[in-house]
Amino acid sequence: MSRLSVNEVGERLATAGRMSLQPLCVYWADAVPEGVVKVSDVVKAGHRCLAKATLLVAAGKADGVYVGGDTMKGTCQGSHGFLGLAGFPEDICNDLSTGKDAMYLKESPQCAAWTLTRMGSVKFSGKYLVIQRTEKAGDVEALSYLCIGQAEAVRNLCGLIHFGSDSPFGQIDAAWGSFCASFIAYPSGMARGAPKDTAFIGPTAPDGNPWFPPDMMAIGIPAKVAQRMAGDVERSFVMNCVGTTYPEKRDSEVVKALNNK
Repeated sequence: MSRLSVNEVGERLATAGRMSLQPLCVYWADAVPEGVVKVSDVVKAGHRCLAKATLLVAAGKADGVYVGGDTMKGTCQGSHGFLGLAGFPEDICNDLSTGKDAMYLKESPQCAAWTLTRMGSVKFSGKYLVIQRTEKAGDVEALSYLCIGQAEAVRNLCGLIHFGSDSPFGQIDAAWGSFCASFIAYPSGMARGAPKDTAFIGPTAPDGNPWFPPDMMAIGIPAKVAQRMAGDVERSFVMNCVGTTYPEKRDSEVVKALNNK
């Protein structure tokens, strides 16, 4: 099968997951594309979180967002380290663990330090990093794709990853890290320690829960894997077992039991 365009990959992933939000692609750019804005232009108040901005882009609030260049003051400090824009703050291990005003994401500063070491250095290797809706991206070289949706949608995308692989393990990772790490840095190959050709499901960090919907998950997919998935849609369960993949009727016993809780 010939190589699919970014828009075609996005359309097929959206079909496979019956996504209610737009799939996004991640890529490097030498100039800011038309319609792509800073994080602070999307997240109007509060914490200038890149991951929150990507969710708003998927929901149609903008064509895309970018970081790099003159955006250092327009995004949260955590993303600078997890995307390789700058080094981590000196007290990051205390902040991640159990120090004063900490997030309690790791049991100790030492555990946090070892985790960051194993994550490896993160390389920001372009002028701008762009996260854009696939339908708007045009002819770009995608690093990865990001799909945000209901649990069933993400489960089926995980199943589509496994369709074209002969291994039952190692295709999908629920890695520790920030929202922007699991959304962007890990699947895009920016973190040296992240396994290659692996999709990342999550996020596993709870600090974004005040804005990330409780019934949704995200999956970041390397471009190579997304190309394979897009080519497998018509041959897989997505199109050949529609009634099972997206059933119109649900098991009444389970529905009744859950509704009575």
